[in-house]
Amino acid sequence: MTKKKTQFSKIYFYIIICFNLIILSFISFININIDPEKIYPEKIKIYKNDFKLEENIKKLISSKGKMVYQEKYWNEREFYNIFSKNAHTAECIIFGSSAIVTISANQTPQVLKKSCKTTLNLGLSGGTIEDYLAFSNNIDPKKISNKKIIMTIHPFTLNFNRDHRWIVNSKNFDVFLEKLRLNKSHKDNNDLKNENLSRLVKNVTNLEYLKTSIKILLHSNKKKFRIQDKVTEDEIKKNNVIMFDGSRKKILDIPKNRDIDLSPSLINYKILKDRWYDESILKLILNYKKYYEPQNEIVFLLTPYHPEVWKLKNEPIVEAMIIVEKKINEFAKNNNINVIGSYNPSNLNCNKHEFYDAIHASNKCLKKLETFSFFNK
Repeated sequence: MTKKKTQFSKIYFYIIICFNLIILSFISFININIDPEKIYPEKIKIYKNDFKLEENIKKLISSKGKMVYQEKYWNEREFYNIFSKNAHTAECIIFGSSAIVTISANQTPQVLKKSCKTTLNLGLSGGTIEDYLAFSNNIDPKKISNKKIIMTIHPFTLNFNRDHRWIVNSKNFDVFLEKLRLNKSHKDNNDLKNENLSRLVKNVTNLEYLKTSIKILLHSNKKKFRIQDKVTEDEIKKNNVIMFDGSRKKILDIPKNRDIDLSPSLINYKILKDRWYDESILKLILNYKKYYEPQNEIVFLLTPYHPEVWKLKNEPIVEAMIIVEKKINEFAKNNNINVIGSYNPSNLNCNKHEFYDAIHASNKCLKKLETFSFFNK
């Protein structure tokens, strides 16, 4: 009887193992082949996504319309790498993270109204200095003039390796460093690629990625993806909307009683205590300035954090904002660079109802950025 139980237990154990392996294999197969974010090499895929990204971006820009969708078919950095090739079309080219994605000369209220008649917004989730440089490889100083290249300096911007996602455009990054006649002064690309490979392996069995993959596989999103002239408030609430200038359209009326997440992991996003800025980044920015000027102008932009964040005096983010804002203003003054905005909402007269969350201000607040500026040119 004991032997039979033992044998049954072994069989049951093997069945469970095999079942789990089958499930994991299924999830891996779907995630790698559908790959909503385009993070896996095409050569290992059986299913080919026929969504033509560049073609749709050209259609969006030429129609001056809005791209409306629920789930994206593309890698965000691939998307804005293509967008950056249109730098010649706008007076202001804006680099930054998700905190600046709504900045636009084509939305109401208009942000940077005094500085920019037209804008190209290259802001994206977790945008870092590496992303700025990679996109800049598509912006030839010989083909543009009288442009303002606006570099958003977030509290984490003056450091390398604060996000891994830029590695998608690592070739552009390396080429642009050569154009600036600079050596790679950050972690070796091989190390970064190894780290990225580790993340790709972990993502293979990610259930959220699976949900998005299945939606695309069932074509539910293709019916919802569209480029159109106008969008309603209801459409903005239910969908993602990208304007023809690269900016994102979001609702302006924020519920006044909403709770703000002030968890340390959110407000200290990409912040490493006592590693507030890297002097080599500041030297790199001087090379960048020399590369694009005098035909064009480099401008620094600072965007505010929620008033409640500033009350958390013991959190690293508060120290980071104080130190980095002071440093960037001193650096800008010494090198004839104009600075627009501030991390502190009180400097801009922004109230707590003008923020989506702890780190993302709405355009009701961002339209006030130019009221707090340092003109050093």
